[in-house]
Parts: sequence; C-alpha cells; structure tokens
Amino acid sequence: MITYLKMKRAEWNVKAKFYGAIAAFLEDRRDILELLQNLYAALKDVQAEELRGEFISRLTEIIHEENKDKKE
Repeated sequence: MITYLKMKRAEWNVKAKFYGAIAAFLEDRRDILELLQNLYAALKDVQAEELRGEFISRLTEIIHEENKDKKE
C-alpha cells in the first residue's frame, strides 16, 4: 500500500510538471494562438476550393491590421 501511494505521488509530480510546461508554452505563444483563432473565425465558412486564396488574403489582412495597431 505504501508503494502504491509513493507511485501515485510520483505520478502526480510528473503530471504537474508536464501540465506546467504546457501552460508555460501556451502563455509564451499567446500571439500565435490569437492569430490562429482569428484565421479560423475568418475561414470557417469558406469552401475547400477557395480556401488557399482566401487563406492568404485573410492572413495578409490580419497581419496588416496588427501592424497598424502596433504603430499607433
């Protein structure tokens, strides 16, 4: 029983470190996640044939708006 509790404690420590690393990574990459969310929202209703051209145009629009906001 003591061995089981030690094993569970070690498992919880590993999970805590793993989830902490994921949270830190996501926090560092927040700007990329926001960009992907904006792209998904803009492209979710586009047909597959038009997706490539629409993706490029929407990406350039979003980047242009972000750069304009940073300059101000």
